[in-house]
Amino acid sequence: MAQILTALYLLAMLAAGWRLFGLGWSRGAKLAAAFGLVCPVPLLVLLPGLIHPERPFADLLSAIGLALLACGALCLAGGVSAAWLRARRR
Repeated sequence: MAQILTALYLLAMLAAGWRLFGLGWSRGAKLAAAFGLVCPVPLLVLLPGLIHPERPFADLLSAIGLALLACGALCLAGGVSAAWLRARRR
């Protein structure tokens, strides 16, 4: 179940990056929206590990949260770059 949710999160970030490129918003608004899209899910895993570092598996939670944050940002950037390459070809 966890692998399915992770895959769905990463696919959603890829689609969000693709869609954000097509919007006519300013660059700052796009970056704020991207930050707001990427951060919530990894923070649900990351914050408990950072708030209570003495608990067991806190380091594992922190590592998983950071990995989700990095992979979500990479997938969002991948969606933006794919949309940019497709628009450039047309």
